[in-house]
Parts: sequence; C-alpha cells; structure tokens
Amino acid sequence: MTLSSLFTDDVGPLPLLAVAGAGFLIWYVPYLGENDPGWKGFIANILRIVFGVAFLVGLAVVFSVFMAAMIGLIAAMVLMLPLFLVGGASGMADRPRREYRRDPYGNYYYY
Repeated sequence: MTLSSLFTDDVGPLPLLAVAGAGFLIWYVPYLGENDPGWKGFIANILRIVFGVAFLVGLAVVFSVFMAAMIGLIAAMVLMLPLFLVGGASGMADRPRREYRRDPYGNYYYY
C-alpha cells in the first residue's frame, strides 16, 4: 500500500488514522522524553532507546541480506567461470545441433 493509494475512495478512514497516529507518536515520544521529568518521560526515553536499537537492528538485517545476495551471486559466477572457459557445461559445442526430422510416415524424431 502506497501513500497515494490511501487517498482513493475505497479506503476507509482507519489506514489514514493509523498513518496520522504514527506521525504524531514519532513527534510526541521524543518531545515527551525531553520535556517531562516524570514517569511518562522516563517511559518515553526507554521507548526511544528501544526503537533506536530496533532501527539499527533493521539496518543490520537489510545490509546482511544484501551482502548475502551479493556473495551468493559472486559465488555462482565463480563456480560457473570454468564452464564458460571450456565452452559450455555439456561439452557439446563442437557437435552439430540435434534437430527434428520427419520420416515419411509423419513421425517426428531427433537425429
């Protein structure tokens, strides 16, 4: 779901309220942590730490998935390199291609 699809006629008010509520919380939790010396500020500071760590873990996961994909691609290319050097995996590059032929009775076969 994209942000522009939230403004179509068939979308109810709940997704828009969720986006607005998330935006409000992104603004209000740091504000509360900096300006409230009581228990709400203490909990807001804990939430800031937890969400900061979660953000860093998410970045690490995305980076590691990207690195794993690149390492897998490089490994596949390195393993295929000898096959490219010898001219193909099957070793039949110097043989003529097999083709369909039709016998006088109308049957197809390879030769």
